Amino acid sequence: IKTTKMDEKTNGKKSTTTQASSGATVKDTGSESEFSKSDHVRGYKIRSDGTKTSFFDREISDDAKKLIGDIAPKKLDSSGASDDCAPKPIGAVSGGTSAWNKAGTWEERDVTPWAIETLTASLLSAEYVLPPGSPSPGAIASVSKVSKLEGNASHASVRSKKKYIYEFAMTLEWELTLGDAVTQKCTGEVTFPDIDGTVELGEGYDIVKYKVDASTPVGTGPLLQRFVRDGGLRESVHKAIDDWVRLFRATY
Repeated sequence: IKTTKMDEKTNGKKSTTTQASSGATVKDTGSESEFSKSDHVRGYKIRSDGTKTSFFDREISDDAKKLIGDIAPKKLDSSGASDDCAPKPIGAVSGGTSAWNKAGTWEERDVTPWAIETLTASLLSAEYVLPPGSPSPGAIASVSKVSKLEGNASHASVRSKKKYIYEFAMTLEWELTLGDAVTQKCTGEVTFPDIDGTVELGEGYDIVKYKVDASTPVGTGPLLQRFVRDGGLRESVHKAIDDWVRLFRATY
C-alpha cells in the first residue's frame, strides 16, 4: 500500500511511504538503511539495527547467540593433551593382520624380494655326491648358477587363517665334475616351469627343458641322465625348494 503526501521538512517534496512484505512501514528518503520504491520487490529487508540487507541474510537473535556460545577460532595447544590422544602407529594384531583389520578380512602382503633372495640361496646349496658303485664315485653334481628366477610370493590372512601364495619359473645351470685321472667337467641347464603351492611337499617338480653343453665329454650321457636329469641332483633341487617353502611358512 503506498500513499503520497507533501512533507514540510523536505521543502515540499513528495515523501513515499511503502508497506513492506514484513508488515513494517518504511519511509523512502533515499537513505541506504531504508527501503526504496522497488526494494521490497528486489528482495531486500531491514535488519533490527536499521541496516538494509539481502532477503536471504539470516539474522541471529541474542538468545540464539547465547545458545551457540563463542565460536571464534582457537589455537590448538598440545602441551596439556593427554597421552591417550596422541597418534599411535598401526601395528599387527593376532593372526598376522593389521590393527585396523579387526574384522579379519582378507589382507595380503607381497614378499617377492625376500622370496627371490632366499630361494636363490637355497637352490645354490643343492648338490649331489655320486655314491660308491656308480661310474664315478665321489663326483659332485651341483647347481652353479640360477640364471632365471621369475615370479612372485605373498602371504595372506583371512579370519585368523594364513595362506602362502607363490609362483615361480626358473632355469638352473648345473655342473658335474668327474673324478677321473684327467678332471672332466660336464655342464648344462635345466628348467622348472611351475614352482607353486599346487605341488605338495615331497611330490617333486616337473622339468620342461634339459640341456647338455657341447663341451661335455663324450660318453657321459647315460651318467648325466641318471644323476642329473632324472635323479641325484634333481632330487637335491626338489629338496632345496621344499626347504624354502618350509622357511617361507616359518618366517611369516
